Amino acid sequence: MFTPVFALFIEDHLSDNPIQVVGTAVAIYLITRSICEIPVGIFVDRTHSEKDDLVTAVVGTVIMAIAYFLYTTIGEVWQLYLLQVLLGFGTAVAFPGWYSMFTRHIDKTKEAFSWSLYDVSLGAGMAVAAALGSMIASQFGFQILFYIASAMTLLGAITLCSVKGQIFRSHHHHHPQAL
Repeated sequence: MFTPVFALFIEDHLSDNPIQVVGTAVAIYLITRSICEIPVGIFVDRTHSEKDDLVTAVVGTVIMAIAYFLYTTIGEVWQLYLLQVLLGFGTAVAFPGWYSMFTRHIDKTKEAFSWSLYDVSLGAGMAVAAALGSMIASQFGFQILFYIASAMTLLGAITLCSVKGQIFRSHHHHHPQAL
């Protein structure tokens, strides 16, 4: 929700050099995510159960919600950088489990359509969130925006928990053993 106004938040609250700080903050997030995501993927793949997929998706999403909430408390650039590490870690924990569950439940004759539908839904959701986030920040300030982003992310984690029965009851895709 706050990606389009992230630089403005940094300029208004943290730094006289927002371009450098934004670039560094995004790099810290992406590097942390990149370093952590493969080990999490290996961990998630260690069993054929979807329980670890769901647990990592929920735990990672909760970590992301905490990071968004903590944006309301920062006043220094180093705190932003620390939160970017936390956000990158949370994302790295959440996404492999989510992608694994999604992939496992794709209609096996419509993989491309399923992934394109997912991508379009994600893009449309991000577009709406960006527009709403900009409006909220403009009308009510960054604090409210971060609270809403945190609450919506936490709602996502709760939603994942609420569908666990459907995930575990559905047919499980059998993974053939490597030869």
